[in-house]
Amino acid sequence: MVKLMDEVELTQNGNWIEVWGADWVLEGCASCNGVFVLPPQKVSQRCPFCGQAALAQMDPSDDRPIYTQPPELVVPFRTAEDRLRASVGKFAKSIWLAPADLNENALLSRMQPVYLPMWLVDAQVQGEWQAEMGFDYEIVSHREEYQHNNWQTERVKEKRVRWEQRLGRLNRQYENQSAPALDEQEQVEAKIGRFNLKEAKPFQQDDLTNAIAHLPNRPPEDAWNEAVVGLKTAVTQDCRLASEADHTRGFKWSPQFANQQWTQLLLPIYTSYYLDDENQVRMVLLHGQTGKLYGVLRASTKRAYRITNMMLKAASVFLGIATVLFLVDLLGAEGAESWITLALLLMVGLGVAAFLPVLYALIVNATQRTKEREK
Repeated sequence: MVKLMDEVELTQNGNWIEVWGADWVLEGCASCNGVFVLPPQKVSQRCPFCGQAALAQMDPSDDRPIYTQPPELVVPFRTAEDRLRASVGKFAKSIWLAPADLNENALLSRMQPVYLPMWLVDAQVQGEWQAEMGFDYEIVSHREEYQHNNWQTERVKEKRVRWEQRLGRLNRQYENQSAPALDEQEQVEAKIGRFNLKEAKPFQQDDLTNAIAHLPNRPPEDAWNEAVVGLKTAVTQDCRLASEADHTRGFKWSPQFANQQWTQLLLPIYTSYYLDDENQVRMVLLHGQTGKLYGVLRASTKRAYRITNMMLKAASVFLGIATVLFLVDLLGAEGAESWITLALLLMVGLGVAAFLPVLYALIVNATQRTKEREK
């Protein structure tokens, strides 16, 4: 558990490495402003989170990271290597006309295990609440229908909800309510899914032997509002259960919080990237427990134009053949008409099909840009 301010200030003003208990390296990204803890044997590299810039070593006393306390818990990596390879291979082969850099070997060679931080908070909650509680019940009616020259009676059950106003007072301890330690946490989970926090174990130095840890960019006091949202959901559920109700609406409360204790938890992901036609980095994320992959696909318009040019040149060749055959036919050669027709058909077919690769690439890239904005 950590306190809100005392230990944070102590760490930032003192030697943060001594607090972690190992000779780690602190590096930052100038593009996404991410701060990372690396094992000493790790060499500075491209940012494993955004991929846009190279990491640079930091001096905590000068750069003053937002939070440098070590974590208390970690969710271990669970995805088997063969499953990672299968996910990456399927992704790399899922698009026609992929950029040259989008291939299985490149993605696997750049793959990095990265831990992302999140907060768990314990708090004592007291206060009054009121809400409408809904109770399910059934009514039975009968419906008459005329079938097969006879009147048939059908018994009909209809579900309804009875709403009752309830109020009460709450005094309860809530534990392990989650809150984001990164501004980007919601986006990451929307792409690859949530994590099974039940697998969390105490953090040990060996957990960072081959992995990189992303430090929080939101301290506990900044993440408290999101924690309150989760606490309200938990309180609403408890009040519904205490009322033995089936539904809740219009929940209101006037809470007071005490004994807040924060825990930093690390979540496992794998990151990789490829370069598109414009040499732009396209990040690929994989869930460290399930292996679920998210990546933005880009088709290569350069490859598409090359194929289009080749097909147009082939069409021009058939045009030339048709022209020669036409001249031969004028000289009175027999049987040239059928060959002229065939050459013209091949010319038209290739000419029309030549634009399909470019059209495909443009449509794919436009569709992927739309999906990227939605994420």
